[in-house]
Amino acid sequence: MFQRFDRDRNGSIDSSELGQALNSLGFCVSRVIVNLLISKFNKSGGRCSLQYDSFIECCLTVRGLTETFNAKAQGGKATFGCEEFLMNVLPFIIA
Repeated sequence: MFQRFDRDRNGSIDSSELGQALNSLGFCVSRVIVNLLISKFNKSGGRCSLQYDSFIECCLTVRGLTETFNAKAQGGKATFGCEEFLMNVLPFIIA
């Protein structure tokens, strides 16, 4: 999948490519979210892009957070208490 979305074949996924990849996986994320994900998972410290390992970690995190949300959601909205929210989100942030 990484190679499919690395359209310019430079060995990394930029924000545009990440947005396309996540959308193809069924995750509707805004440009703002994509940029936050790039900032969080970019380990190179250079270009705003993700290498293979970071890309996989990012996709797994988005999937896990989305599944956690969907388990509580009704009509696209969910209600969490602070403790419950932290217990559900922190494992993805700390990992």
